[in-house]
Amino acid sequence: MSCSECKQMSRRKFLSRTGMSFGALAAMDPLFRLVAPTYAASTGGTGNLLVLCELEGGLDGLSFLAPFTNARYISNRPRLKLDATQVMPIAARPEYGISNLFPYFQQLYNAGQCAIVQQAGYPDGNGSHFESQEIFEFGVRNLASSAFASVPWYERLRQTYFDQPYGVFDTQRIGDPARYGYHDVSYRQSGQDVFARLAELKVNDAANTAAQGSVLRSFDAIARASADIRQRTQGFTSSGSARGEFYRAAMLASANLGTQILKVRYGGFDTHGSQNTANSTLFPRLNNEFQQFVADMQAIRLWDRTTVIFYTEFGRRNYENGSPGTDHGHGGHMILCGPRVNGGLFGQDVTTSDLSEHDLPAYVDFRAVFSACIRDWLGFDPNPIFRVNGENFADAIGGSGVLFR
Repeated sequence: MSCSECKQMSRRKFLSRTGMSFGALAAMDPLFRLVAPTYAASTGGTGNLLVLCELEGGLDGLSFLAPFTNARYISNRPRLKLDATQVMPIAARPEYGISNLFPYFQQLYNAGQCAIVQQAGYPDGNGSHFESQEIFEFGVRNLASSAFASVPWYERLRQTYFDQPYGVFDTQRIGDPARYGYHDVSYRQSGQDVFARLAELKVNDAANTAAQGSVLRSFDAIARASADIRQRTQGFTSSGSARGEFYRAAMLASANLGTQILKVRYGGFDTHGSQNTANSTLFPRLNNEFQQFVADMQAIRLWDRTTVIFYTEFGRRNYENGSPGTDHGHGGHMILCGPRVNGGLFGQDVTTSDLSEHDLPAYVDFRAVFSACIRDWLGFDPNPIFRVNGENFADAIGGSGVLFR
């Protein structure tokens, strides 16, 4: 089977994404923004870092955390099911197992630093990639009637509590951080080519015109900022194929610009066909690049105040199709990792009754999970961000209800 929606992009989605990207770059090049001398101070909050990792396409939660002993799960997925040799059973809940394709997540779970919120989503799921992604992006269920369905919820958060120019960074919308001067070719080198005719001039040379002096001072500031980033990130361990979106996020975090939210995306999770083959590539890549990110953040002493939350626009069907893959579902899993995360299972357990339906239900509203991150990790009141324009939802997330220690 194929996903017809995947072959086209809604006009609103296209304009929203390209408009933000090109508009931001055209308004002010990130290279020049990087060397701004001062940044607004945060109004309260903890100063912690929250990394949002969107898994685009609809991650199959039952391939991450499998109820592998459940007879209904086994019968629903004759070719896609995970058995006892393919999972790490959870000690206190041996009917569940985390896929062996996620060994680092297994490690963090065993260390009490990974929380899995089961069966999360939003009311009345519709199975549309783009609409579901926008609901998670804007933090409102009713896109048609909400005035807030054009500003991402994390941008509303920044504007409300920490209106800093670098308070939020999206790795796919700000340009390539490699242009800042790290790792192999510095901006200074490329800048020397661009400004070759000014190479003999000095920043403070009285013979310079005002324009020349301005260019040289900007270039000098960029070169110094580039050198600073190189110095901050020299302890990074990631290399080669491990340098993905998480690597870009670590680079941005290293700049020490007062950033409190980083957004990264990993795609390819719309596995209608050959799901086992797709997952054998997708899952290790995510696992390995995340593990490298943690190592990089430890190297620059930022991991202790970082939490990463993984989420997807919806889960997938309980039973496999003929491809074999799984089609669009409803409830999915949200996964939180970090040294201050209160590890364990949250949300509602996946029961035989749940597995007998076409899709897993969404017992936990995704906004309740994001709200807990805002309140208990970043130190801000989430109500002005999500309870807007008549929007409401239940706060319960199941389990102990406490996602952070």
